[in-house]
Amino acid sequence: MVIGEDAIERIRFYRSSSRSLMYTVLAPLAFGVVLSLVMLIVAIAQGRCWIFESVSDINKALAIIVTVVALGAFFGIASDLVHLRIRANLKDFYAETTYDTVEYQSFQNALEGVSIAVGLSPPPLKVLGVPTVNSIAFREGGKPGVGVTAEALKAGLSRQEKEAMMAHEVAHIALGDYFLASSSAGFEYAAYGLGVLFLLMAALVTVAINVYALLFLLPLAAPLVVVRVDARLRKKTRILYRHNDLLADTIAAKLTSDPETLRKTIEKLWALSEKTRARIPGTAHFQGYMFVTRPLEAGPVKMVTYDGAAATGDKKDTTRIYWVPGKAEESKTWFAFETVEKRTANLKSIERGQWTELDKPGQREKMGNIAGQAAVTLIMVLIVLALVIPWHGKTGWEYATTNVVWKMIKR
Repeated sequence: MVIGEDAIERIRFYRSSSRSLMYTVLAPLAFGVVLSLVMLIVAIAQGRCWIFESVSDINKALAIIVTVVALGAFFGIASDLVHLRIRANLKDFYAETTYDTVEYQSFQNALEGVSIAVGLSPPPLKVLGVPTVNSIAFREGGKPGVGVTAEALKAGLSRQEKEAMMAHEVAHIALGDYFLASSSAGFEYAAYGLGVLFLLMAALVTVAINVYALLFLLPLAAPLVVVRVDARLRKKTRILYRHNDLLADTIAAKLTSDPETLRKTIEKLWALSEKTRARIPGTAHFQGYMFVTRPLEAGPVKMVTYDGAAATGDKKDTTRIYWVPGKAEESKTWFAFETVEKRTANLKSIERGQWTELDKPGQREKMGNIAGQAAVTLIMVLIVLALVIPWHGKTGWEYATTNVVWKMIKR
């Protein structure tokens, strides 16, 4: 299958956008953890770590053991917190053992057909006990796999609908964007773990060496803070995930030569998701990777029609929105519904012969990605230079580690 140079260019661009965002956040945190460790080791070697020196006066071996245990505990805490989050996010993501084998074989045939067409070895197909008619591409044992829910086997989908679903998931695998290997889940877990570890290491350096050492560590947390508070960047990450689905739809449409069936399958599964009474836990991260994403919130969520003219006084078309009854707030489902609308609009364009699955990469956004990476790199370089370049005969490291507490103890 030939994807086309235009689609390939967009795939490369949005992949680079994901990597740029990951580098902007993760690189400073990882650098901060390493820098904290180096600071601690150098301070101990130079006799500038007052806690180590105090314990060393009693027993040097004990001081080394205490330091190693403290470091091991910090790394262990960060690792355990990440594992706990992963387990929580994978809640209710399990394999179903009882299902219709005839329907399973039908899905497997569809998966094998589209996999061979795209030039991939057919990935294993699992039946998942997720209470929704859906499918997903995921990673297991370092290799990609495809999951279809037990409810999908009961839905009476046609052969073409099954093929459309499987083509979409195979397209995700071809893009390298399958569960836990995409830019979202792995990025979030890495940022969370490194953030916790960086915080613990910075606290250790502050207590064990000097509070002035924070002057070299705090700037490294700035990119993470910016991403957390900047609504535009948070929106950008959501849009990147949406682009992955748009690309997968486009490739699937090329693969099956039947964009109409894919579009109708998306609309059908969304309609089924509105009728389902099942509730997937909000912690279940996998719901963002399903063939049709539908956040299921605590309590009922329904679509209502809001007349814009009632509020503005002018004549406007009515707008459909999702609402949480009993609360004066809009549901989180709006973004998922908007994504479905964009996907179906994209496939309608493809039906008309217009392959416009994504906006063309803008030069401004390209420059923004480069500027973000350059700024982060500059911060790390400046911190290293500030630590090692002498100023008035002393380096920044020497100024920061002139420990008043240790001098008082020595007296």
